[in-house]
Amino acid sequence: MRNDYIGAQADINVWNPAVDLPDDFSTAQIWLKNGDGPIFETVESGWTVNPKLYHDKATRFFVYWTGDSYKSTGCFDLTCSGFVQTSKQVVLGGTINPVSSPSGDQYHLTVGLFLDKNSSNWLLKVGPNNNATAVIGYWPGQLFKYLSHSARVVQWGGEVYSTQIRTYPHTATAMGSGYYASGLYGNACYMHYVRIMDDSPSFKYPEFATAWSDDPTCYSALNTIKGSGDEPVFYFGGPGRYLPYCP
Repeated sequence: MRNDYIGAQADINVWNPAVDLPDDFSTAQIWLKNGDGPIFETVESGWTVNPKLYHDKATRFFVYWTGDSYKSTGCFDLTCSGFVQTSKQVVLGGTINPVSSPSGDQYHLTVGLFLDKNSSNWLLKVGPNNNATAVIGYWPGQLFKYLSHSARVVQWGGEVYSTQIRTYPHTATAMGSGYYASGLYGNACYMHYVRIMDDSPSFKYPEFATAWSDDPTCYSALNTIKGSGDEPVFYFGGPGRYLPYCP
C-alpha cells in the first residue's frame, strides 16, 4: 500500500540529556522521508544537544535536511544553503528553556512540517499547545527530487549519533530524558498529539503507527494509552551505557 504524506506534527517533550563524547549528539525530532532504495531525502526538526555544533550542552531548537542520505548534502540550521528562514519568531539553534525534570514540570515544543503543494516547498511551523501555525521558514522544493511531491515515511522519536553505538564500551550519551520508555509520563521523553496529513487533507492520528528501537538494550520505545478514552502517547529514550543492560 502506498502512503503519501504532506505533513506531520507533534508536541515534543523537551529535556536536556547527557552527551558523553565530544562528537556525540542527541535529538528528539520529526523526520519526513522519501527516496529510492538506499538513497533518501529528509526534512527534520525538533530539539538537540550537540556540543560539537553549538559549543555547549544546552538544549536547542534545530532544523536539518539531506538530499542524498546524509552523504554530501544537507546541514543543521543555516550552516549551509538550503533552509530559508522567513521569521525571527524562533531562533534556529536557539536555546530552549525551561526543560522538563524527572517527576517535575513537563514542557514541550510543538513542531509541524507541511508541504505547500503550489510551490513544492516544505514549510516549518511551530506553535503552542498542539497547534503549529506560525511559519518559521521553508525548505525549497528544488532541493529534492522525491520530497518535492510527498513523503513516503514519517518518523517521530529520538536519535543518538556516536562512533560508540553498538560497540564496547557503548557511548553514555542519553536519548530523551535519559530514562527508558517504560518510565512513562514525568520520567521518559514523550511525543503527544502525533498527527499526519495526507491528501485528505486533514489532521489525523496515523493508522499504522508502531514503536521500534534499533538498539533496544540501550534505548527503548513504547506507544501506549494513558487512560480510558485517551489517544496513544509515544515514549522513547534511554541512558546509553548502563550496566548490565547496555555495557
